[in-house]
Amino acid sequence: MSISIISDTGNIFAGGDGADGDLVLKGNTGQNRIRLDASGGNAWLGGNGADGDLLLFRNDGDNTSSNAASIHLDGHQANIFAGGGGADGDVVLKSNTGQNRIRLDAGGGNAWLGGNGADGDLVIFAASGDNTTLGDATIHLNGDAGDIILRNADCAEDFEVEEGQDSEPGTVMIIGDKSLLRTSHKAYDRRVAGIIAGAGAYKPGIVLGRKEGALNALPIALVGRVFCKVDASYGPINIGDMLTTSPSPGHAMNAQDTNKAFGAVIGKALGHLDTGKGLIPTLITLQ
Repeated sequence: MSISIISDTGNIFAGGDGADGDLVLKGNTGQNRIRLDASGGNAWLGGNGADGDLLLFRNDGDNTSSNAASIHLDGHQANIFAGGGGADGDVVLKSNTGQNRIRLDAGGGNAWLGGNGADGDLVIFAASGDNTTLGDATIHLNGDAGDIILRNADCAEDFEVEEGQDSEPGTVMIIGDKSLLRTSHKAYDRRVAGIIAGAGAYKPGIVLGRKEGALNALPIALVGRVFCKVDASYGPINIGDMLTTSPSPGHAMNAQDTNKAFGAVIGKALGHLDTGKGLIPTLITLQ
């Protein structure tokens, strides 16, 4: 028998005896809207002018309103809603041995990653990254080692800058009269604040104090490696030399006079330049 309706138990059996059992519900215009496909083991909801949703309710829920659903799969917006209707929404992903590995806890607002035999990592990629390898991740939170791994090089902080100042990455900046930063312009200036981050291959790993929409604010490298504009006209720069401000606007130079350099050192050269101007990697060591 391919179709059997049993009133005593309230069951409907369709299929078998050489036939697939499908249930197709049509709209008032005759178009398929809901299809239960026994052969493929699939449920087809929506299409043909109607979006398909799947709504699940608690036993005390009122299934006349989608707002009372504890789980709502929204086919039109491609959204999954879990929780509400008197229940917290959790998503739990288990290993093949049945152990909890990933848990999104809406009640506590928490994400639980790892444990039960696996370390939990959070790996974040840029739009251009290939998210098949950790090496391409821009941010990696390693649960096993307890490390935060940032791909970029320095820790910077946004500072307000006087209008009309050179805002090119690598520029040496000093503190102006109104506590706003401006381009350095004299040698051994003890008002030196740092270097604008982002020049060359080194980008800020962390930017502190960032306010969206802030005008005339630039990231100034505070810790780590950064490329710095230097001028070797005042003396060759070798690896390990201390750098200070120079008469060339926005450029550092070799701090050869140790007495004048006290309180005016920007950092330590990680590269060398014999003549002229250029960019060299620098370890920030304000002192």
